[in-house]
Amino acid sequence: MWKIIETEITLDGKSIKTYGIGNKTVEINDISTYKSEVEKFVELLNKLNVSEIHAYDLISDFIER
Repeated sequence: MWKIIETEITLDGKSIKTYGIGNKTVEINDISTYKSEVEKFVELLNKLNVSEIHAYDLISDFIER
């Protein structure tokens, strides 16, 4: 099962929250700064039962849109 991962980074002296995804074996950080979009993406990954192998391609598609 995929879940959302929250990370805080500092950029130009500002603290920014970024969001990624993870499961038992994989963590992919800093996909977006928009939590609601990553939450929807995680819901879709879980609904489709996406494996780690395909997650990277789907993240690429997610970022390009």
